[in-house]
Amino acid sequence: MDRKTGMFSYHLLAAAVLSLGLSACGGGSSESGNSAGGGDVGGGDGGSGGGGEELAPLLRSASAPSGGHRWAEFCAGQADSALLPQDPRELIVDGANDGRAVVFNVDWRSCETNEPLRPTTCGDYRSLYAKGELIGRGQGEVGTAHMFSGDTSDYADFTDPTTYSSSGSLFTISAEAYNRLWLNWTGYLLAPALPARPDNFDELVAERYGSPLPEERNPYPLAGEDPNASNGGSGQLPIGFTQLREPDGSWTGQIGVKLCSFCHDGQISGEPVYGGAGTIGDFTVAFRDFAAAGLSPTFGLLGGPITIAANRGTGAIDQFQIGFLVFNGGNIEEFTNDKILFSQAIGNIKSPPWWNMGHRVQKFHGSVLPMDASRIDMAAYYPLLINDDPVGWVDEASYPFQIWAESITAPKYPGAIDPQLAEQGAILFHAKNLWAANLNNPVPEPEQLGNGSCASCHGVYSPRYAEDDSFLADPEMMGIAANLVDIEVIRTDPVYAQAQQSLRNADGSPNIGIDYNPFLTCGVGDFGDTPNNTPVLLAPPLFGIWASAPYLHNASVPNLWGVLDPDSERPNIWLRQSAPAPQGMEGRVVMGFDTDFDRAYDQEKLGWKYTELDCLSGFPATQPLLNCNPIDEDGGSLQDIFGAIYERIALLWNLPIDELANIPLTDQQIENRKVYNTNIYSQGNEGHDFTAVLTNAERRAIIEYLKTL
Repeated sequence: MDRKTGMFSYHLLAAAVLSLGLSACGGGSSESGNSAGGGDVGGGDGGSGGGGEELAPLLRSASAPSGGHRWAEFCAGQADSALLPQDPRELIVDGANDGRAVVFNVDWRSCETNEPLRPTTCGDYRSLYAKGELIGRGQGEVGTAHMFSGDTSDYADFTDPTTYSSSGSLFTISAEAYNRLWLNWTGYLLAPALPARPDNFDELVAERYGSPLPEERNPYPLAGEDPNASNGGSGQLPIGFTQLREPDGSWTGQIGVKLCSFCHDGQISGEPVYGGAGTIGDFTVAFRDFAAAGLSPTFGLLGGPITIAANRGTGAIDQFQIGFLVFNGGNIEEFTNDKILFSQAIGNIKSPPWWNMGHRVQKFHGSVLPMDASRIDMAAYYPLLINDDPVGWVDEASYPFQIWAESITAPKYPGAIDPQLAEQGAILFHAKNLWAANLNNPVPEPEQLGNGSCASCHGVYSPRYAEDDSFLADPEMMGIAANLVDIEVIRTDPVYAQAQQSLRNADGSPNIGIDYNPFLTCGVGDFGDTPNNTPVLLAPPLFGIWASAPYLHNASVPNLWGVLDPDSERPNIWLRQSAPAPQGMEGRVVMGFDTDFDRAYDQEKLGWKYTELDCLSGFPATQPLLNCNPIDEDGGSLQDIFGAIYERIALLWNLPIDELANIPLTDQQIENRKVYNTNIYSQGNEGHDFTAVLTNAERRAIIEYLKTL
């Protein structure tokens, strides 16, 4: 009996045992019918298969990295001369896994702009990593990148005309202005504003803007301090900011913004979590405060009239319409391009975790670009005012940044894990066919079903299934997800996917703006190849999924139980817990989301605890009439009118039409930005409802397994 047949016999037996076990726990059938892979179901305790062959374990080793990139793992402890192995994503090509349980229907494409820097040895890799880390994480080091400035140390202080130049950053704030941010904090109703700069100012800034304080020094000078006489100053900046330094190492006293940090960096129990889904930052509030304190029209523009973040922690992160207009190579034609101006507004999404980049073959929620198209990662740092060669700076910076970002791994789940239940979940995750005939799944079956399991979309994580030829053609494909799914199957809020397709012409050809945008030189992703301009979303890898709440592409579902059970845990209007205010400051300062694992994390349902709000009783946070109907929850509101406009004019979503009550951003209005209202355009919590066929016992097992990823 060969390896595949032996595993097949053993797995069927294990499936029968598991089905009985789950039923005894209150669950129903765990039938695992298959349309690919011969119905294989992983199983049991890792014993021998029917052929007497020792099976690989169901669960990954606790020491195995969660996410990251193969090269980072390989080079740990290797000499600089060691030759790099093949990037496993290069295995994902057309037909590479056909007929197997896991569907790969988008391909890896190498981007030619990266070829001059491509590493071949661990020494090359480490050099690129060091440069990329400076760009991504640099805080106070010479040459760190910051918002729309590249790594320039020049700046334009709007209160000092002598600093104006064609190469200076428009997005910095002086330490003097930063020290008086608190003067613009309003306090709440019946609670007066702060009478003086608080002693815990740095901690309150971190809470207010949702950007954690780092463990390392990230200094700025306090009032009256000379940064060059105090090693940068005795203040501590959040990780979303950095003090600039001159090329000779001297401190400037100017603070730049690490914009990517606001979207991707989070915090759990006081520890920064780098490169995740973030979902705690609010740079709109930071920019509003910066504008008021520093008299900055550029910060004022992004903190008021124009925004890409209507909520704390989420926003129109993939705002490609603005990208076409800002990064158009000076082509004035783009400003009259009807496909851009009258495409659908993209609306609300959350940022995908960087720790999954090394296991993706295309970028973002909708296969927008090839994964190797690294230029786009520098969009927020693109030096807008450097006249000589801004794209040259991008090419020197973007691939090293990609090398570093792809190396990041997810934090390990800090709570208890039941290994036996997790093993049962591993079997269900990889082998339960959600479209088996007896389950009568109401969701249309995908055209490319694989074996109909969670793994068919999200990839293989169990060593046992990775070594099973009916799942993967090569075990090196473990952890890779590359399944582009029609919106008719995933059925989540369609705004994002439809907006991408609205940029294509009726014949499916891409908008001409692609010809002028330097970030698109390697072409667009497979979203641009769908027949009949069908909207699609890309299933992501699931490393660190426990730390990526809230869920779905728009962060509309607070926990994983709600993802797996669409009939529960999908509140209409909900509010995450806020961190407790320091003693004596209750009701006087804005606190960020509570990220304490023991206090604020739901360890059974995997997600952050929340309070469900009623449209009327939740006033003023729910903003009745504007965002919901206080009389009839199923009735319309002004949001429905706005939504009809956003579907026809792309850029209006970026204007504060739905934030009329949020200017000038009082502290209560900042609190309102913490509310997630699924009635609002692009924030629906529908979809991913093919998991309704799971039993509660099966959901518990799958969730336990997901804790191990």
